[in-house]
Amino acid sequence: MGNYPIEISGITPISHFPKCPAHHPCTEFCETDKVRIPYKKINMEKIRQVCLNAHINSFKIICTPAGKKIVIDGEKQIKVYFVSDNHGHATYCVDFNIPFCTFILLHNMQDEVVQICSVVEDVSVKCMEGRFLSVTSIIFVCPVFKKDDHLCPCPPEQTIPYQLQANYGMTPLGCHDKQQCSCHIPHDLHHS
Repeated sequence: MGNYPIEISGITPISHFPKCPAHHPCTEFCETDKVRIPYKKINMEKIRQVCLNAHINSFKIICTPAGKKIVIDGEKQIKVYFVSDNHGHATYCVDFNIPFCTFILLHNMQDEVVQICSVVEDVSVKCMEGRFLSVTSIIFVCPVFKKDDHLCPCPPEQTIPYQLQANYGMTPLGCHDKQQCSCHIPHDLHHS
């Protein structure tokens, strides 16, 4: 495989970022994931596209000596489209689900958390030897409090068309509602 441009999908447009005021609790993290194309009898000629989505699965609020923390469990959903150098240059797709866990320190804030927003700030891809790819992503996550529910400009029903277009049917990212919060109770946020 030579050097050639790879199309990247899933980076959140600035217009879909939450409008966080100064000192709003949030976190962002950068991770590099090494993934391997599993097909043994298919040789990759080139990678066409990589789509990345950050999906929040659940969160819970815990009490610590430093104050309250939101512990967030999620996964990066990565789709890789590549062209084979045999079988008539057919295009193949492979999916990877890579878990992540992060937290946001709330200190002693008493406001009710009604949503968790996650956005993908950047994605870069590097082809490595054999069937390996290095996928680096920067993900931003913040809570939305009941008093500030206008901060997240993208309710889940509005993110679906954008994300389906950007990620070819992958699970939408963005704001994730919770029903009710009680300290130490995980919230299942799977959307069907």
